[in-house]
Amino acid sequence: MSRMKELQEVAEIISIAIVREQASIKYYKYAHQKATSETAKKTFSLLLEQERTHEAELRARLHEIKAEIDSERTKSK
Repeated sequence: MSRMKELQEVAEIISIAIVREQASIKYYKYAHQKATSETAKKTFSLLLEQERTHEAELRARLHEIKAEIDSERTKSK
């Protein structure tokens, strides 16, 4: 498999992961709003922050991968 194809595959996988993180964020926001105990609210708040962190990390990695893809395109010209 070519380097370009590998990078594109990784970018696609990360993009899917970002969508899943966004779905988790939406769910944990909803769960936090519906929770009736402080323990549940704290738990969902913690999970929400973790998912936001994961999404940010994935977005940063996707940005790096896209830069590598651009670099590979430039090399192949």
